[in-house]
Amino acid sequence: MPTRRLCAAGWLAAMLSGGLAAPALADEAANRLAVEHLYAGTLAAGDAELAAILAADPENDDARIGLGTIRFVRSIENLSQGLYKYGLKTPRSFLLPILRLPVPENPNPETLRFEDFQALVAGFSRDLALAEETLVGVGPDVKLRLDLRKLRYDIDGDGKILEGEGFVAVVQQVTGMPSGAMPAELTFAFDQGDALWLRGYCHVLMGFSDFIVAHDWHESFESSFFHFFPKMESPFAAALAPPDDNNPMYAEGAPIADFISFFHIRWPVSDPELMKGVRGHIKSMIALSRESWNSIEAETDDDLEWLPNAHQKSPFESVQVSAEQIAAWRGVMDQAELVIDGKKLVPHWRFTKGFNLARVFDEPRPLDTVLWITGPAALPYLEDGPVSTSEDWQTMVDSFGGRFGIFAVWFN
Repeated sequence: MPTRRLCAAGWLAAMLSGGLAAPALADEAANRLAVEHLYAGTLAAGDAELAAILAADPENDDARIGLGTIRFVRSIENLSQGLYKYGLKTPRSFLLPILRLPVPENPNPETLRFEDFQALVAGFSRDLALAEETLVGVGPDVKLRLDLRKLRYDIDGDGKILEGEGFVAVVQQVTGMPSGAMPAELTFAFDQGDALWLRGYCHVLMGFSDFIVAHDWHESFESSFFHFFPKMESPFAAALAPPDDNNPMYAEGAPIADFISFFHIRWPVSDPELMKGVRGHIKSMIALSRESWNSIEAETDDDLEWLPNAHQKSPFESVQVSAEQIAAWRGVMDQAELVIDGKKLVPHWRFTKGFNLARVFDEPRPLDTVLWITGPAALPYLEDGPVSTSEDWQTMVDSFGGRFGIFAVWFN
């Protein structure tokens, strides 16, 4: 492509010329390369080219944020291709956000085993870790201008980038946001604060993925996941009676029964160290959220902001950000840190004492959702000490005018 040759030529000239102008030219070339590859969906090529630029010039923050962004989108691409390979189909599930990715139906899927799914989720976590590590150190002067509607990736791994293979579809599908609710303009100038925000989100997704991989939940998998992957190894599914179109009660009741089975079966811990790491991901997310807001609140411009401060314009007309909301969010992070560190205990409706959430991760026992609801699973973690109460959170939550959930997803 002419643009790619121009970018590469600019970068090469900058490297060869030495002098004071070299870093600026290299940064500009890296920025254009990142945008070009993200729009074309040529993520593997973009990864290789930008990694080479960053290796030659470790101070090139435009290459750093571009490469980190490409690697984040590649993590979604690799996961989507794996889900397509094994034939993910509706119904989509709120249980696992990764099952809500927009994946076309595969007419000839491969047979899925529990080990295959665990490997797919573990690979997603590794890809996210690489993206997060790449973004470490992005400086305050960086800008990566992207139109999110133009971002593309290869969903099914056929080597072709089609019109429907866009990143915006991921946002809509995972969040459930209708297309009409999306802003008409989705061009943003992603900066240091946004890089920190994306690193935090990587830790959220890594924590979720590692939690899944840290447990042996093959019984739950075999008793329910055939709803999502019809071609999978499941003795339970193989023994089921054929669907009866004349019995609508069976058609409606069977998915509910399998939903109950998914949560009822105990999940033994297969990797205690990985469970400890889940708490580390949560702590990293909290630290990066604070750091991102420090950067965002220090901004004095108003340039196509993804996450605005109180003096900047929100991209979403119906959701503007105030200083009070930012302060409240910082308070939420403070409370969350106290809870995840066990300095404040989590209340349970069956006990006067609270349970130590830090120990739930650091001293993991088999996960049984029913026993957590009814109380016995919390018993080993009960302690004397201050308990987090609804009053600790209510004033902060009220600052968001009944839309705390929306802001929480957005703010990270």
